[in-house]
Amino acid sequence: MASRLQIYDTESLYSRLLDVLSNLPNRLQHGSAGEQVGELVQVHHILRDLGASIGASLAPEDSDSGRARLIAYFRAQVGRVVHTDELMVVAGIGDYPRRIREARADHGWPIISGMAVRDLRSLNTSRETLKRVPGGMATDEYILLEDRRDVQAPERWSATKIMRMQEQPARNLVREYFERFPNQRITAEELRYLVGNKSTWTLGVMELKTSGCVIQGADLTASDVPPGIFILET
Repeated sequence: MASRLQIYDTESLYSRLLDVLSNLPNRLQHGSAGEQVGELVQVHHILRDLGASIGASLAPEDSDSGRARLIAYFRAQVGRVVHTDELMVVAGIGDYPRRIREARADHGWPIISGMAVRDLRSLNTSRETLKRVPGGMATDEYILLEDRRDVQAPERWSATKIMRMQEQPARNLVREYFERFPNQRITAEELRYLVGNKSTWTLGVMELKTSGCVIQGADLTASDVPPGIFILET
């Protein structure tokens, strides 16, 4: 991982990159296989450090943490679809999927995946309503739904790990989960994980709504919560 000095010294990194690139054509044409690979490794490392510098500028107080840089980038792009290639660049680390999980489950940031967004689109068929939900998201794309850390989320995520082991229909798990955590901002990603990373969580939400429960966000039209967050009102 890039050091603090490398992250902040962007001018030096630019100079190093230009120097390496100026020699790259000759090395690739005439150098040995080891020399060619070595040159490309240098380019890779410099580009990685430059990307980490962007993340560091967004998280100056914790710039040497890949997770902090990743979260800061999400917060700068709230509501926008973010591809994992972007996260790999700004985090400056290879294990960014783990950092995304930590950001959700340990730190309470409402980040949902492209798969969860696809599930959302099955909750309501209204064309006008679906305009609020991104279409065509890939599985390796993510959205931070709101720039708001949920301090109650870690407790819920801990519960999902236990509850998902139960041999129950998805609709039962979803009902139990909402009843266990009323008036909390439950995300689509939590519900998807709860039922084994399947889309059947949407059936549980719709069944709760049909039974008379008031769930903000269930029809994707709530004005005070973005699509992908659900609140069981009591």
